[in-house]
Amino acid sequence: MRQLSLLALASMVLAVAAPARAGSADDADLVLLDGGQAQIKFVGLLQLELAPYVGDDAFLVNGDPAESPGFRLRRARVGFAGSAWGDTDYELSLQATPGGVDLLDAWVAWRGLTSFAVIGGARKVPFSRFALNSSSASALIDRPLGVRAMAPFRQVGLTLEGDVGDGILQWAAGVYNGFVRSTTFHEGYGEATALQGNRFTNLAYVGRLDLAPFGPIGRGLADLDQGSFRGALGGAVYYDDGKTVQTLGWEVDLLVKIAGLHFAAELIMDSAEPATQPTTGDAIPTSIARMSATAELGYVILPEQLGVTLRGELLDSDTNVDDNGDELVVTGGVQYYFHRHHAKAALEFTHREELNGVALDNDSLLLQLQFGL
Repeated sequence: MRQLSLLALASMVLAVAAPARAGSADDADLVLLDGGQAQIKFVGLLQLELAPYVGDDAFLVNGDPAESPGFRLRRARVGFAGSAWGDTDYELSLQATPGGVDLLDAWVAWRGLTSFAVIGGARKVPFSRFALNSSSASALIDRPLGVRAMAPFRQVGLTLEGDVGDGILQWAAGVYNGFVRSTTFHEGYGEATALQGNRFTNLAYVGRLDLAPFGPIGRGLADLDQGSFRGALGGAVYYDDGKTVQTLGWEVDLLVKIAGLHFAAELIMDSAEPATQPTTGDAIPTSIARMSATAELGYVILPEQLGVTLRGELLDSDTNVDDNGDELVVTGGVQYYFHRHHAKAALEFTHREELNGVALDNDSLLLQLQFGL
């Protein structure tokens, strides 16, 4: 009797906690619990990096992956996401930081209509395609330097999104707490959780359109399955009505996949100027325009296993000045997928060329191992 009870209990656990399974062409969730009216999946990401070589002038605040040869835990995240009652989605996740543990994603979405959703909380702003693509699903180890410097990433606010024509045209619009830039250009925008509210900024407004006439583009950038032709064209704009600095930014992007080949391109530009009556002393003295242009080409040599990728960037942290902020960045690498984006390894080399000003020794060689739920 005891053996039968244990067998019944084990069967119940397996029935509830069995992971979602799919064919090799599907990036299924590794752990998915189905409780009837609610489903929950565990999310997590671990990225361990080894830098065998970095230049003497490499610094993290300038976007470099390391400051000296050695190991780095690039990302360590854990959380859960899921759905409930057939019309509600949610996610709550945490990420380790040098200062401890920070809230990463914390949002709830109501999808009462098939092609419409209302989403509130902390999540990615619908702006840059490279930024919206998961860091676990990139072809190269990290996002482009210019995207990390100029995209707002996660902010707290309210987003409306939907689609027309069964996903052929997708749109998103939202209002968020104002964006706060870090001290240096390459550090980009801070990702505030607003646990104390919107204390030092006004509001920011974002809108985005995506056109995918050939069907869903698929997860990630690399065409792991060597599928048929797919393409997506996107564009976005934001206005940050800051108390001391007002910023207008826009971007256009393109992603094409066919037979193992992927091509991704994105142009981001913004302009910032002092508010009419700044309330603090940190207002920028003059208007500044910034620019980032990225083009990436990759090919999956062995389906779901081996790929190569090359990316080029042009960056300008102030288009009015010729200085070290004018950069050419070239990154090339090879990727091996053990279990698609769940487990993979990548080796890549990055060359940075200062087009004006003082030349810096900031090239790097990087190896990354990734495991994600």
